[in-house]
Amino acid sequence: MKFGVLGFSYTSFTNFERQLGWAGCYTVNLGDNAQTIASRHVFRAIGVPDDEVVRIDRDTLPVYSGDPAALLMNGYFTEASFPIPDCITPLFVGFSAREDVVAPNRDYFLRWGPIGCRDTETTRLMQASGIPAFTSGCITLALPRRAAPPAAGKLLVIYGSWSGALPASVLGFAPKTLLDTAEFIFHRLPVNTYPLTEREMRLAEAVETDLFRQYRDDASLVLTPLHHVAAPCMAMGVPVIIARKDLDARFDFLRQLVPVHTPGSFHGIDWAAPLPAIDPVRDGLVEMVKQLVSRLT
Repeated sequence: MKFGVLGFSYTSFTNFERQLGWAGCYTVNLGDNAQTIASRHVFRAIGVPDDEVVRIDRDTLPVYSGDPAALLMNGYFTEASFPIPDCITPLFVGFSAREDVVAPNRDYFLRWGPIGCRDTETTRLMQASGIPAFTSGCITLALPRRAAPPAAGKLLVIYGSWSGALPASVLGFAPKTLLDTAEFIFHRLPVNTYPLTEREMRLAEAVETDLFRQYRDDASLVLTPLHHVAAPCMAMGVPVIIARKDLDARFDFLRQLVPVHTPGSFHGIDWAAPLPAIDPVRDGLVEMVKQLVSRLT
């Protein structure tokens, strides 16, 4: 049996196809690949050799016909990912979905429960359908802590599009000394083919890996509206300020660790941003995966 981490071809994302048609390109969320990188780390941490780990596309999962694999089901799943083929053994840690996925696949979730959910809203949907579930948080919180902060770090302002756009007004509350060091990073990758090929999925993961190195090595503070920037940076020991246009249920677990600011609370941001206690969360996530894998062997 192999051990699967997610890839993202966006095959069912028809809005990307339309955008490619009229604009000649579109951008994909590099944060999806943060989950892939973290999943690889967790498998490595519990003793799974790298050559036993394979990438499995979330967006064509029903037609997967490769080697039998235990797939770490961390991330957001749509109807297009179901039904899951029998050659996949799901490891439900950090799973996220809407009701249009939970209700039609109730029997499948019951078979593999309890389901570890990324956010409290998915947990609520599961439990409302009678499926045993709990909130595990995101696997990106299991990334290793950096050895030490940089001697002369920067403020990294990392943002996306749509709901992941940074409210510009937050910068008006930042100390000038921080802004003088600021570097702005757009956390999306422009592409010009639809859907992504295997080569392009590898490229997206490689780009995100390089960005992780930059966050780890250069950042004294990260300002972001993005879940899959905030969570991995917190795990790596990088102080984080989350500033968003509005609240989102996806952030419910992170809100137990750090504030999630919206425009009405920007005036109260603590720009010193103390590090939350991540070690128990990290250890818990690794142990969850270890226990699930041990049942297979």
